[in-house]
Amino acid sequence: MKKLFLTILTLVSATIVMAQNDAIKFTSEIVTTPCGKTAIVFKGSIAPGWHVYSTDLKEGGPVSASFKATKLDGVELVGKLKAVGHEIDKFDNMFEMQVRYFENEVKFVQVIRFTKPTYSIEANLNYGSCNDKTCLPPAQVIFKQQGNAPKITGKTCHKEGCNDKQRCKQKEDSKCGKCKNK
Repeated sequence: MKKLFLTILTLVSATIVMAQNDAIKFTSEIVTTPCGKTAIVFKGSIAPGWHVYSTDLKEGGPVSASFKATKLDGVELVGKLKAVGHEIDKFDNMFEMQVRYFENEVKFVQVIRFTKPTYSIEANLNYGSCNDKTCLPPAQVIFKQQGNAPKITGKTCHKEGCNDKQRCKQKEDSKCGKCKNK
Protein backbone atom coordinates (compact mmCIF):
# COMPACT_ATOMS: atom_id res chain seq x y z
CA MET A 1 0.00 0.00 0.00
CA LYS A 2 2.84 2.34 0.90
CA LYS A 3 4.61 1.57 -2.40
CA LEU A 4 1.41 2.23 -4.35
CA PHE A 5 0.95 5.60 -2.65
CA LEU A 6 4.57 6.60 -3.35
CA THR A 7 4.25 5.49 -6.98
CA ILE A 8 1.08 7.56 -7.47
CA LEU A 9 2.67 10.57 -5.74
CA THR A 10 5.74 10.28 -7.98
CA LEU A 11 3.60 10.06 -11.14
CA VAL A 12 1.51 13.08 -10.14
CA SER A 13 4.64 15.11 -9.33
CA ALA A 14 6.26 14.13 -12.64
CA THR A 15 3.09 15.10 -14.53
CA ILE A 16 3.05 18.53 -12.86
CA VAL A 17 6.72 19.11 -13.68
CA MET A 18 6.19 18.02 -17.32
CA ALA A 19 3.16 20.31 -17.63
CA GLN A 20 5.20 23.20 -16.30
CA ASN A 21 8.03 22.45 -18.72
CA ASP A 22 5.58 22.40 -21.63
CA ALA A 23 3.49 25.42 -20.56
CA ILE A 24 6.17 28.03 -19.83
CA LYS A 25 9.70 28.33 -21.22
CA PHE A 26 12.18 31.06 -20.29
CA THR A 27 15.54 32.15 -21.64
CA SER A 28 17.79 34.70 -19.96
CA GLU A 29 20.68 36.92 -20.97
CA ILE A 30 22.53 40.12 -20.10
CA VAL A 31 21.74 42.90 -22.58
CA THR A 32 23.71 46.16 -22.85
CA THR A 33 22.46 49.06 -24.97
CA PRO A 34 24.84 51.42 -26.82
CA CYS A 35 23.99 54.00 -24.15
CA GLY A 36 25.46 51.75 -21.47
CA LYS A 37 22.24 50.61 -19.80
CA THR A 38 22.62 46.97 -18.80
CA ALA A 39 19.96 44.50 -17.71
CA ILE A 40 19.28 40.86 -17.09
CA VAL A 41 16.40 40.00 -19.43
CA PHE A 42 14.19 36.94 -18.93
CA LYS A 43 12.11 36.17 -22.05
CA GLY A 44 9.14 33.88 -21.51
CA SER A 45 7.19 31.90 -24.07
CA ILE A 46 3.75 30.96 -22.76
CA ALA A 47 1.70 28.08 -24.18
CA PRO A 48 -1.88 28.81 -25.35
CA GLY A 49 -4.36 28.84 -22.47
CA TRP A 50 -1.67 29.59 -19.86
CA HIS A 51 -0.58 32.86 -18.32
CA VAL A 52 2.29 34.15 -16.16
CA TYR A 53 1.54 36.64 -13.42
CA SER A 54 3.08 40.10 -13.30
CA THR A 55 5.07 41.77 -10.53
CA ASP A 56 3.82 43.26 -7.25
CA LEU A 57 0.41 41.59 -7.03
CA LYS A 58 -1.68 41.86 -3.85
CA GLU A 59 -1.30 39.23 -1.14
CA GLY A 60 -3.79 36.38 -1.14
CA GLY A 61 -3.62 35.92 -4.88
CA PRO A 62 -1.32 34.23 -7.38
CA VAL A 63 2.47 34.19 -7.07
CA SER A 64 3.92 37.48 -8.33
CA ALA A 65 7.01 37.49 -10.50
CA SER A 66 10.04 38.53 -8.45
CA PHE A 67 13.81 38.68 -8.75
CA LYS A 68 16.16 37.46 -6.04
CA ALA A 69 19.92 37.85 -6.19
CA THR A 70 21.84 35.27 -4.17
CA LYS A 71 25.32 36.45 -5.20
CA LEU A 72 26.42 39.79 -6.63
CA ASP A 73 30.12 40.51 -7.05
CA GLY A 74 31.16 43.42 -9.27
CA VAL A 75 27.55 44.31 -10.02
CA GLU A 76 24.63 45.98 -8.25
CA LEU A 77 20.90 46.06 -8.84
CA VAL A 78 19.28 49.27 -10.10
CA GLY A 79 15.60 49.53 -9.22
CA LYS A 80 13.09 46.70 -9.15
CA LEU A 81 12.16 43.93 -11.57
CA LYS A 82 9.98 45.29 -14.39
CA ALA A 83 7.50 43.37 -16.51
CA VAL A 84 7.43 44.24 -20.22
CA GLY A 85 4.78 43.17 -22.70
CA HIS A 86 1.03 43.21 -23.15
CA GLU A 87 -0.15 43.05 -19.53
CA ILE A 88 -3.77 41.98 -19.00
CA ASP A 89 -5.52 43.46 -15.94
CA LYS A 90 -8.78 41.75 -15.02
CA PHE A 91 -10.82 40.16 -12.27
CA ASP A 92 -9.96 36.49 -11.77
CA ASN A 93 -12.76 34.22 -10.51
CA MET A 94 -10.33 31.59 -9.23
CA PHE A 95 -8.57 34.10 -6.92
CA GLU A 96 -11.62 36.37 -6.48
CA MET A 97 -9.51 39.47 -7.04
CA GLN A 98 -8.07 41.77 -9.69
CA VAL A 99 -4.86 40.30 -11.17
CA ARG A 100 -2.33 41.25 -13.86
CA TYR A 101 -0.80 38.66 -16.16
CA PHE A 102 0.70 37.93 -19.57
CA GLU A 103 -0.30 35.50 -22.31
CA ASN A 104 1.84 34.21 -25.21
CA GLU A 105 5.03 36.03 -24.21
CA VAL A 106 6.56 38.21 -21.51
CA LYS A 107 9.85 39.86 -20.62
CA PHE A 108 11.04 40.51 -17.09
CA VAL A 109 13.89 43.01 -16.88
CA GLN A 110 16.21 43.69 -13.95
CA VAL A 111 18.53 46.65 -14.58
CA ILE A 112 22.07 46.25 -13.23
CA ARG A 113 25.23 48.35 -13.00
CA PHE A 114 28.75 46.95 -13.15
CA THR A 115 31.02 48.12 -10.34
CA LYS A 116 34.19 46.20 -11.23
CA PRO A 117 35.87 45.08 -14.47
CA THR A 118 34.88 41.47 -13.70
CA TYR A 119 31.61 40.23 -12.25
CA SER A 120 29.74 37.20 -10.94
CA ILE A 121 25.96 36.97 -10.65
CA GLU A 122 23.75 34.25 -9.21
CA ALA A 123 20.06 35.06 -9.13
CA ASN A 124 16.65 33.74 -9.99
CA LEU A 125 13.33 34.83 -11.40
CA ASN A 126 10.41 33.42 -9.41
CA TYR A 127 6.98 33.33 -11.02
CA GLY A 128 3.51 31.84 -10.88
CA SER A 129 1.52 30.46 -13.80
CA CYS A 130 -2.02 29.22 -14.26
CA ASN A 131 -4.60 28.35 -16.85
CA ASP A 132 -8.35 28.83 -16.32
CA LYS A 133 -8.65 25.67 -14.21
CA THR A 134 -5.42 25.10 -12.32
CA CYS A 135 -2.12 26.62 -11.26
CA LEU A 136 1.30 25.06 -11.44
CA PRO A 137 3.60 25.15 -8.40
CA PRO A 138 5.68 28.35 -8.18
CA ALA A 139 8.67 28.08 -10.52
CA GLN A 140 12.03 29.74 -10.88
CA VAL A 141 14.52 30.47 -13.63
CA ILE A 142 18.10 30.29 -12.38
CA PHE A 143 20.53 32.83 -13.78
CA LYS A 144 24.29 32.38 -13.25
CA GLN A 145 26.91 34.29 -15.15
CA GLN A 146 30.41 35.60 -14.63
CA GLY A 147 32.96 37.32 -16.78
CA ASN A 148 34.25 40.69 -17.84
CA ALA A 149 31.94 43.68 -17.69
CA PRO A 150 30.81 44.59 -21.22
CA LYS A 151 32.55 47.40 -23.05
CA ILE A 152 30.38 50.43 -23.67
CA THR A 153 30.48 51.94 -27.17
CA GLY A 154 31.54 55.34 -25.81
CA LYS A 155 28.14 56.98 -26.23
CA THR A 156 26.06 58.19 -23.31
CA CYS A 157 22.56 59.59 -23.05
CA HIS A 158 21.93 62.77 -21.12
CA LYS A 159 18.37 61.85 -20.28
CA GLU A 160 16.41 58.66 -19.68
CA GLY A 161 14.64 57.02 -22.57
CA CYS A 162 17.27 55.24 -24.63
CA ASN A 163 16.43 51.57 -24.88
CA ASP A 164 17.08 48.61 -27.16
CA LYS A 165 14.74 49.93 -29.88
CA GLN A 166 16.04 53.51 -29.80
CA ARG A 167 19.73 53.59 -30.59
CA CYS A 168 21.79 56.49 -29.33
CA LYS A 169 23.00 58.71 -32.15
CA GLN A 170 25.78 61.29 -32.48
CA LYS A 171 23.20 64.07 -32.80
CA GLU A 172 20.18 65.33 -30.89
CA ASP A 173 17.48 62.67 -30.75
CA SER A 174 14.12 63.61 -29.22
CA LYS A 175 13.39 60.01 -28.19
CA CYS A 176 16.77 59.21 -26.70
CA GLY A 177 18.21 62.52 -25.54
CA LYS A 178 21.37 64.31 -26.50
CA CYS A 179 24.14 61.77 -27.07
CA LYS A 180 27.83 62.36 -27.28
CA ASN A 181 31.09 60.47 -27.45
CA LYS A 182 32.96 60.10 -24.16
